[in-house]
Amino acid sequence: MSKLYCVGELLIDFQAVGISPLKDTAEFVKKAGGAPANVCVQATKLGKESAYLTKVGADDFGSFLIDTLKAEGVDVSYISQSKDHDTSLAFVSFLEGGEREFSFYRRTAADLYINETDFKDVKFNKGDILEYGSVALKTEVSRKTHKYLIDKAKESGALVCFDPNLRFNLWENKDELKNTVRKFATYADVIKVGVDELEFITDLCGEEAVKEICKGGLKILLLTDGAKGAKVYYKGELIAENGGYKVKAVDTTGAGDSCFGGFISELMEKGATPNSLDTIKEYLGKILDFACKCGAYTTMSHGAIAAMGNKENIEKAVK
Repeated sequence: MSKLYCVGELLIDFQAVGISPLKDTAEFVKKAGGAPANVCVQATKLGKESAYLTKVGADDFGSFLIDTLKAEGVDVSYISQSKDHDTSLAFVSFLEGGEREFSFYRRTAADLYINETDFKDVKFNKGDILEYGSVALKTEVSRKTHKYLIDKAKESGALVCFDPNLRFNLWENKDELKNTVRKFATYADVIKVGVDELEFITDLCGEEAVKEICKGGLKILLLTDGAKGAKVYYKGELIAENGGYKVKAVDTTGAGDSCFGGFISELMEKGATPNSLDTIKEYLGKILDFACKCGAYTTMSHGAIAAMGNKENIEKAVK
């Protein structure tokens, strides 16, 4: 059976109680968060085998995060705890319509200091998938470790997936962020990216932006646009588009991650490998549709992991 490996940040989301700007929020609830972790859990809820690759602090927050993923069925054997660094924290407030404000505490985050020895025992197989984002790419040591894992995955015939998930307030220099994302985009077989994010990454708009990011050999592009839905491209060719699903959104936290987790889960269902994607092209419309359902379902409840559903619940609730 194929396995999904996700690498990146694992953090505490202190989510606001009620609707107000962050500066006016008085109460917060502790939740597990981190975009790649959300992707990992969604795929697990959909019946896929998964593992998370990261480092957290040797503190109660780190232990809570490990316990949370373990309870969801994720393989946590590659998550270590550091005495020299901290567990990452994020404070999140909610505005009208489910939009959010963030404040991150990550300057000493343990996931920024993962190294190759942390994952020397990771063995990818053909049919496995490696997924990563950009938040944990801030340090040179973490970038080298991501590249080490990407190379191992490619050598084994695993599929490589990337979600830039841009967080501008975590980078002092936007050009450094842009250059880092552009570099790591060239390693991916599959990229999920928002319309606004793609414009920033390519300095282009519309179809010109799509052509630019696909010209390096990218196979599948999942282009999302919030409540407006998403499009899927194969080698730069538009294959399908979905207008999204009308639901009563209360919290958009994790919606994009859930969408990507659903998309990856369906690719795994089809036995996707870098060399088999041509045969999966005809199914991309249905895969996109289910991914959009996953994202919509997650917005109907607060939180990310807690709001995600299994296939039966998603299909029943989102029509």
